[in-house]
Amino acid sequence: MENLPVLSVESLAVEVVTLPLDEARVALVDYYFPNRQKINSTQQLIELWVHSVTIKSDQTRRAYRQIGYELVDYMQSRFGISDLRMVTLFHLHAYLAWLKDEKPVRGKKNTYGISKNTAAKYTAAIKSLWEWGTRASIGYFAIDLGKDLSIQWDDKLAERILSEREIAKLEKAAIEVDLQHNTNKMHWLLFTLIFYSGVRAGEIARQTSDYGKRVITPGLFWRQFREDGDCLLLTVTGKRNKTRTISLDPETSEVLLDYRGDASNDRPVFPSPSRRDRGKPLSDRGLRLMMEEISTCAGIKFSAHFLRHTHATLAKKNGASDFDLQADLGHASPATTAKYIHHVGRVGTSHALRRKSKHR
Repeated sequence: MENLPVLSVESLAVEVVTLPLDEARVALVDYYFPNRQKINSTQQLIELWVHSVTIKSDQTRRAYRQIGYELVDYMQSRFGISDLRMVTLFHLHAYLAWLKDEKPVRGKKNTYGISKNTAAKYTAAIKSLWEWGTRASIGYFAIDLGKDLSIQWDDKLAERILSEREIAKLEKAAIEVDLQHNTNKMHWLLFTLIFYSGVRAGEIARQTSDYGKRVITPGLFWRQFREDGDCLLLTVTGKRNKTRTISLDPETSEVLLDYRGDASNDRPVFPSPSRRDRGKPLSDRGLRLMMEEISTCAGIKFSAHFLRHTHATLAKKNGASDFDLQADLGHASPATTAKYIHHVGRVGTSHALRRKSKHR
């Protein structure tokens, strides 16, 4: 940047006076960023951003694309701004405030406002978009507005750890839901697979993009299982398109093999109950609804991700190594695994006080 020529005040004034505002902006950006990407529309901006090296996983790409287009829709409807280059910090703060207080909650009537952690995800996406858009090779935004946005996470890790008693109650509820809906053990088997494997919901459910309906993850098929003695090996593709293989315990393997019967490798493990998606694997929305049915029956709030956190915590408590946990959970860093199990094995200071009092 330091070797680039500097425009004089006189030449800058000429540009502003003789050209329309948009053309003047483009001329100045071309002058200072001669090798920038020529982005001609907001849609092109968002698509280039979500497919850049900045965003590593398909799941993040899907979420960020949706957030990007929602941001554009909001700016157009609320302020009449169709070009994100005209957005100011005020507009971004107004959008985040609308998310927290006024955004309609999908599937819930007369319910508005997203959670603190969901708002943090939106903020992280906006910061990523502006940081990427202000790079010299992109040159779309003049300044990085995202630097002035703060991300506030609400740590609810403890709430995601279920007790062994709660797991037993949820397992019983899953069986009851299957009997009520006549779903051939699907709820119970899905619950069992997620809990005992520790997989992410997005690794076994079919996902498509909200824009263009592009398939992101195809779902779970029997070809992803392979027998190894009395155990099944499950191969899934996780974040950053990394493939890993998980060894299931003999009991879980046995119930899955009994459920499979003579189904071919190309059959989905959990077929979608939707008529529209007949013959396709269970979608991420379908998986979420099945977990909600179990939750309602048991009277215990949980999700598939709760099962993943609980899997890690109880496995560590029962002797699993940190290496095996990181490998099976598909974490890129041991630090991520440590967040799941950071409290396991701690005795606590109150125990030390009790022990001392006994010797008095």
